[in-house]
Amino acid sequence: MAKLVTIIAVVILAVVGQHICRFILALNPFHHTYNHSPGPCQHVPGITTGSEDLALTSTGRVFVSSGPDDRHGKLFTMDLNSPDVEISQVSIQPESLRDNFVPVGISVYEDPASKEIRLFVVNFKSFEIETFRYDSSTNTAHHIKTIKHPLITSPNDIVATGPDSFYVTNMSFFSNLIFVAFSLLTFLPVSSVTYYNNGEARTVADGIKFANGINMSPDGQVIYVASPLERGIKVYHRRPDNSLEFKNDIMVYSAVDNVNVDPTSGSLWIGAHPSFWQAVGSKSPGSQVLQVKHAESSNPVVTSIYANNGKELSGSSAAVYHNGHLLIGTVSNKMLHCKVNIPI
Repeated sequence: MAKLVTIIAVVILAVVGQHICRFILALNPFHHTYNHSPGPCQHVPGITTGSEDLALTSTGRVFVSSGPDDRHGKLFTMDLNSPDVEISQVSIQPESLRDNFVPVGISVYEDPASKEIRLFVVNFKSFEIETFRYDSSTNTAHHIKTIKHPLITSPNDIVATGPDSFYVTNMSFFSNLIFVAFSLLTFLPVSSVTYYNNGEARTVADGIKFANGINMSPDGQVIYVASPLERGIKVYHRRPDNSLEFKNDIMVYSAVDNVNVDPTSGSLWIGAHPSFWQAVGSKSPGSQVLQVKHAESSNPVVTSIYANNGKELSGSSAAVYHNGHLLIGTVSNKMLHCKVNIPI
């Protein structure tokens, strides 16, 4: 009997020890960030409370979600084709929506026929999806509707596939933030991806440890899901019925946050946290931007385009590249614009 108890105790200690080691490796607490940039960089005036996610249109217009550290969430836009890169706040109608609006993940759908732009935004305060019609002539986002569904439990990011359809990541199958945090800290594989289409939804990928950012290849055939605890990107083949088939992981060895896709080249642009430990426990965590070329192939090429120890930019969460401009968003801090002087 004593021998059996000893064996059980050893097994339990081994399992707990393995979990602790994996937890430390994922948090990467001892990481040292070496600063580098692709060219001259400067902060974007007007952004001080975060630019958590960025969404790039086919014409080079960027939409920015800002709000986790603000009582009233905001949306901004910027034209990366303009010689003077200036940001402007998008008017949200009705204004009363902003009282309970904390935007995080954002996606753009461009109607190929009418050229209408629709914005899909994850509202972190209510765990719901807000949709808007964007009017460029007045720089106004007109609210269309609020989407909620039992399978949209704890949304983080979203990628639109049509005027009323999208994929959305769920951090956990819980909707309570305390339970969501517990499931993440314990490495439980309870994150998922939900596909929503005109009132109907279904789970199309699950068993993920913290599904964060999500995006889609230019041809719509591949879905990319960022998993910061697994320090990589999960690649899925999109079937004709919109279900997903897992293909492979792209390991980048950084806590990936949001992922954007270059509409021309198909390269991934990723805002990441070099140390997840610092991202959740430091006032000035480091920042990193990664580019992944040939992401759909069996031999993707991962390059660190920008990195900073937190003094210039803290807590990078998203990045987009267009026409020699690199824009880097943060969870709750400033936003950075860099001119890219290196081959991309």
